[in-house]
Amino acid sequence: MSMIYLDHNATTPVAPEVLEAMLPYFAERFHNPSAPYPPAEQSADAVRAARSSVARLVGADPRQITFTSGGSESITTALHSALRTTGRRRILISAVEHSAARRSAVSLGEVTTIGVDAEGAVDRATLFEELDGEVAAVSLMLANNETGVLTDIRGIGAACREVGAIFHLDAVQGPGKLPLDLAATGAHLASLSAHKLHGPKGCGALWIAEDAPFVPLVHGGPQESERRAGTENVPGVVGFGRAAELARAYVEDEAALARTAALRDRLESGLLERLGEGRVHGGGSPRLGNTTNVHFPGRDARTLLLLLAERGVLASAGSACNAQRSAPSPVLLAMGSDPEEAASSLRFSLGRHTTSEEIDTTLEAISEVLATLDALG
Repeated sequence: MSMIYLDHNATTPVAPEVLEAMLPYFAERFHNPSAPYPPAEQSADAVRAARSSVARLVGADPRQITFTSGGSESITTALHSALRTTGRRRILISAVEHSAARRSAVSLGEVTTIGVDAEGAVDRATLFEELDGEVAAVSLMLANNETGVLTDIRGIGAACREVGAIFHLDAVQGPGKLPLDLAATGAHLASLSAHKLHGPKGCGALWIAEDAPFVPLVHGGPQESERRAGTENVPGVVGFGRAAELARAYVEDEAALARTAALRDRLESGLLERLGEGRVHGGGSPRLGNTTNVHFPGRDARTLLLLLAERGVLASAGSACNAQRSAPSPVLLAMGSDPEEAASSLRFSLGRHTTSEEIDTTLEAISEVLATLDALG
């Protein structure tokens, strides 16, 4: 049975072009890019080329890109640096941040959580009220991984600079889904991850603005311009670079972006038609064009996912990082859902290769699952 994969916000399959680019660096081009002989220089050239590709994807200078092991390390590094460079401990985050940001913030400093409304929009008035000379960092998601809701970050970077705070943007869900110019966001630091855009797992990046003070988290050798020690993951970095090239071509194609959004809307309307009384979490806010999070009244999300998987459709009930826990989604609870509603909601996140036939098949599978549950009472 072929599978229909609708969980691209959790991870994406490595693109064939990416795998092809990576393979030589596991074997014949295995050399340490810091070594002083010609084959090693080829590895160093490959890292430099990948850095330029990632930079182009996010409107950056290659010198602003520091490779890491992934989004979580990039987020932790950003917050650690903010506290070290400002000498402060207070961190402002929203109530719908990824667990990587929430847990890092709690472990490093004193956290103030800014609420969101029923559509997932951050309470900007409260955020600006809380932003004062005691704040080390403001850390916000560019796009929510569970609902796709885009954060209104206008003016936050300027406000942070006025009080000497650092603005960190968790941009993990953005590249490859929408055009992005990190310099225009006003952020000091931004986190990226390769596996969200058809690159390999275990490789990410931290973008560092020209005016951002910075202290490394990982110390040791001089790699990454002394911003992140350790021998570079050359195959992963090369894969990230190639994935960035493919992602850039996709987000620059307005017709391709519109096609994905139209498929998402078609899936969304089909689900609501079948549910009757269902609703879309964050549907009233600007969202990523590939994401929908739908409430299935009276249905258990885990049961729905199991029955859908039996029919070849893979979706999720929220963040993959929290999938092993039975507690309802903190994101949906923060948006005002009660625990029962949060525990009966599914996220569908499309990819750039999702087809209209797959959407039709998914809707048929949903109809079958709902009929099965109705028959069981």
